[in-house]
Amino acid sequence: MRRSMQWTGAALAAVTMIAACGGSNSSTSNTPARTIAKAPAASGDAQSAVVATEPSDSLRVVVNEDGAPLAGAMVTWATTGAGAAVSPPTGQTDAAGLVATQWTLGRSSGSQTATASLGGASGSPVVFHATATPGPATNLTKLAGDGQTGIIGGSFPAQVKVAVTDQFANPILGATVHFVGTGGVTTINPVVLTDANGQAVTTVTGAAAAGVGGVTAAVAGIAAPVNFTLTTANAVREVTVGAGIVFTSTRNGDRNPAVDTISAGQGVLWRWAGGDHSVESTGTPSFASSTISSTAGNLYVLTFGSAGTYQYDCAVHGPSMTGRVVVQ
Repeated sequence: MRRSMQWTGAALAAVTMIAACGGSNSSTSNTPARTIAKAPAASGDAQSAVVATEPSDSLRVVVNEDGAPLAGAMVTWATTGAGAAVSPPTGQTDAAGLVATQWTLGRSSGSQTATASLGGASGSPVVFHATATPGPATNLTKLAGDGQTGIIGGSFPAQVKVAVTDQFANPILGATVHFVGTGGVTTINPVVLTDANGQAVTTVTGAAAAGVGGVTAAVAGIAAPVNFTLTTANAVREVTVGAGIVFTSTRNGDRNPAVDTISAGQGVLWRWAGGDHSVESTGTPSFASSTISSTAGNLYVLTFGSAGTYQYDCAVHGPSMTGRVVVQ
């Protein structure tokens, strides 16, 4: 006898639930978990080497799958910066899950990085750090102080400055620079160590008489020194012209009037700091006036042969900008 079965709502819901659970179990992912990390020993991280050279240790990473070493995984290495390279750029892990490359640092000193990447792996990319140090000192360059004019026995307005770098223009810290005066010019600090920027400076004093002299800067191991040409003017006092509406004595700081005392036969140098100005003789005794100039660094030098008090102002600004030279 044939029997028929009738499903109730509760029974149908139960079957539906079982089917759904069965479907979920059949879709469970079995994708293995891969990880990439620095090798537990001698990974090559945090090394130091001279620019454009290889650190002593290679870079090494380990790849695991579900916690066990994975052989045959293809790892990609990369680095950045001029001259930087990794060799080989790709590699397969061995039976221990390890793979290595050799890193050539770039040409710029300081912190550098390299990476190891594996697609789909946790921890990718792995970042390695290194410190690149400058190479030997090979270049000596003048930066400031050349071609200036000062007064007899007084400091030149700008310090003489040089830079010491390696072949890739990286600054050298602690290089010894020797500054030697010529033609009667003297250096306050004849031996100076370069700072973190590779720079060394010295203050220079004018000769005991007017003339052309200079300074030679030299560093051991660098064949060619650099030379600065410095002129000592026939003057023993200096006055700054501007910036602003002001004459200022560089010796004593007097301003409007700038007052300087010299002996007969000595001279004064006026140096423009900016703005349209002149040195214009007023009153008696008088002296030859300068032209109006707006060029910063413009010079006017005058020797006073006779005793007296010489008054002057600026032809542009008149009595609001004054000075005097007392000649004894």
